[in-house]
Amino acid sequence: MTKKELELTGAILYKCEGTKLRRDKRHLNANTFYYQIDFTNSEPLLVKLWLEFLRRILKVKEEKLRVSLHFYDDLDKNKLIKFWSFLTKIPDNQFYNEKSYRAKNLKYKPNPLGTCKIRYIDKKMYLKLNKIIKKKLGDEASLIK
Repeated sequence: MTKKELELTGAILYKCEGTKLRRDKRHLNANTFYYQIDFTNSEPLLVKLWLEFLRRILKVKEEKLRVSLHFYDDLDKNKLIKFWSFLTKIPDNQFYNEKSYRAKNLKYKPNPLGTCKIRYIDKKMYLKLNKIIKKKLGDEASLIK
């Protein structure tokens, strides 16, 4: 995939599955925000594409990447961590805050891989991501209004 294609892919992926800018309510200043880049999905291919964008385009620091998993209680947490660690090439010591949920509807078979959240906290990278989104998708798609 070319750099231009990957930039467009990353912009679209984040607008669809990324966490939007949120105010930090711990501060009295109304203009204090969380500049965390969160992308959540259960589809391994989309998670891999997102990480390719982070690594090739944003050039993130590997040690700052974090992974959080959400899954139903009939799944094996350790197997999920092993799977997602292998897929993402992120060591399991960078996984945190795994959450297991009890299935409400036993007829429904939840995703066997759970949901994977990739988190990167860095204001400079968030602003760089916003610039790419504006360039590729237009001003109205901007993360920061």
